[in-house]
Amino acid sequence: MKNYLLGNEYEIAVDFERRSIVRIAACGKNIVRGNVPFFAVKLRNEKGASRIVTAFDCLYVSSDEEGAVYRHAEFDIHIFVVRRDRGLLWRACVKNKTKDLLEWVELGSFGVFEKLKDEEGGYGEIVYPYNEGALVTNMKQRMESPFTYIEPDYPSLGKYSVFPNMISSQFLAYIAEDVGVYLGLHDEERTTKHIDFRYAEGCIKLQMRTYCNADYGESYDMPFFLSMTVFRGDYCDACALYREWFEKHLPEGLGKISESDDLPAWYGESPIVVAYPVRGKFDTDAMVPNKLYPYQNALPYLKKISEQTESRVMSLLMHWEGTAPWAPPYVWPPYGGEKQFSEFLDAAHAEHILVGVYCSGMGWTQHSNLVDSYHMESVFCEENLGEIMCSDSDGTLKSKICTEQRVGYDLCPACEKTKEILSEEFGKVIRTGVDYAQIFDQNHGGNSYFCYSRHHGHIPAPGKWQAEQTNALLSRLDKGRVLLGCESAAAEPFLANLKFSDNRFNLNYYIGTPIPIYSFIYHEYVNNFMGNQICMMLSKEEYNYSFRCAYSFISGDMLTAVMDDAGEIAYCWGTECFKTHTDREISLTILKNLNGWRQKGGKKFLHTGRMIKPLPITSGKNYFTLENGSKLWVDEVLTSSYEFRGERVQFIVNYNLHPVRVGLPQKADVFTDSALCGCLQKTEVVEICPLSAVMVKRN
Repeated sequence: MKNYLLGNEYEIAVDFERRSIVRIAACGKNIVRGNVPFFAVKLRNEKGASRIVTAFDCLYVSSDEEGAVYRHAEFDIHIFVVRRDRGLLWRACVKNKTKDLLEWVELGSFGVFEKLKDEEGGYGEIVYPYNEGALVTNMKQRMESPFTYIEPDYPSLGKYSVFPNMISSQFLAYIAEDVGVYLGLHDEERTTKHIDFRYAEGCIKLQMRTYCNADYGESYDMPFFLSMTVFRGDYCDACALYREWFEKHLPEGLGKISESDDLPAWYGESPIVVAYPVRGKFDTDAMVPNKLYPYQNALPYLKKISEQTESRVMSLLMHWEGTAPWAPPYVWPPYGGEKQFSEFLDAAHAEHILVGVYCSGMGWTQHSNLVDSYHMESVFCEENLGEIMCSDSDGTLKSKICTEQRVGYDLCPACEKTKEILSEEFGKVIRTGVDYAQIFDQNHGGNSYFCYSRHHGHIPAPGKWQAEQTNALLSRLDKGRVLLGCESAAAEPFLANLKFSDNRFNLNYYIGTPIPIYSFIYHEYVNNFMGNQICMMLSKEEYNYSFRCAYSFISGDMLTAVMDDAGEIAYCWGTECFKTHTDREISLTILKNLNGWRQKGGKKFLHTGRMIKPLPITSGKNYFTLENGSKLWVDEVLTSSYEFRGERVQFIVNYNLHPVRVGLPQKADVFTDSALCGCLQKTEVVEICPLSAVMVKRN
């Protein structure tokens, strides 16, 4: 066994002969549980059959100061381990002795307590960069949710725990009290990874897998390190470790918002996004025109929201496609024709109203389940388009994406024909003069889906080609000042190309509590918006909508209202969303008050600032009832902190319908309105008005 003593506080013990990590400790506190093999390899044959070989299946050969060597009938593997301050760097070199494909390598795995801190007898929490960030404190809840552990495979699911998709950053962390272990795959090429955690024998296993970018029969030499670092603190401290690496290895073409000269002016004006359909009232409704069609019928409602919130608004259209809703790749012409759409666009712009549209990603629709007349099977056959669809290793074609709305497949972006089709169709939308297009709705994080074809010019497995080819597609588009985005925030490789996306933080209530991991790492480089809040699972308390607005605000996101065809504001987008509405006065008040900070006194922080760890404050608690009947307790106020060019502030939001008193950690200047003209000098307790925020100056 090798004991790595890391200064006076930290220790990691690796038993190379037992093939497992047996101790990770700070100040003598060991968080490792169970007996988990610290590496695994997945092999796949040409017919798609696969098997996973763990360290426990391999023969130990030898170990030294550089690591250890293991042997298996199908491969030899050399595990390199390098000591570093407060941790270890891990790397693997795998010699393939078969004709099969090395699909992925898992490295640095270990087990922690089988229950997390919100379970009886549990301990610790998991910092999970899923869907903009989640803190998982109840493993049973996560495993029983729709976002449970799933082994990624073909055909893809949008909810896979894969980077760069629903996972935006290449790390994971476990924290027990204030002792944390950070696992970061510090890969500049940002290849595809499976980053996840699951039950193992007597523990929860943390696992970091990287796809090998290798062809059949090829070996794999891991070109980057897994960083295993012991730290003290909370999720902010884990995020800071990854951000430190990220900022030294930015994706190509990415720069800070404050230093950019190619963004449209409206990006800094903080428009409120108003999302609504022009046909039907939810995704699988009958696609007949509602009261917001013709398009200009929405203008009086948009103008009123703009006036009452004292904000610019963006009309974000759903079900506007002239083909069929959510039926990619063909969305053009608009429903009702180009002339009618163009007239609406001109009229909206004349009223200083922005216009955006939802599109539907890198999919191919054989036929729509919503519009009976939409069929593309003949084109599919005549043009032999099966050759450009994501396929299994044996050529099988399937898709699990939006099967309620359509039947079809997933386009592989490595194919030239795919790039031609998508760049032409996206180009038609961009050339209209819209301000925003969410072109990768249904491609969470912006990436393509798994493809194992041997005929597309990429290695016949998921890998770095996915992000490379997606960015190659995006680089073909003459975007001008039109911003593009995706469903869920853009994952790291796409930050330079997808600048405004539909955040889905509320989905994380299924598995834990949303935390702003994404904003902590990336806020200086990209701003997103609150999203249409589909699958809003919180009980409809009077503070429900204002609470979600408050969360988006403290995360640095622009705000969203989902509008029905009577101009009222719904709780969210979804099947039942128009049966219950928010209180209009409450909704418009919280939108006006919070957006005032984004437009005025807090703009430099909330638009271009860097999120930092907030100072602790004291307040009461509220709760929501979840679908399983349990209570979710939340803070009575929400808070976050930012810095910009040496100046630090903290925002505190009261989303309640009554004033709230909040204790501050020290005497501080507290600004009580966004115009920065109301300031309470050096107070330790502040009373915050209903549905509003204050800004506290920090040292």
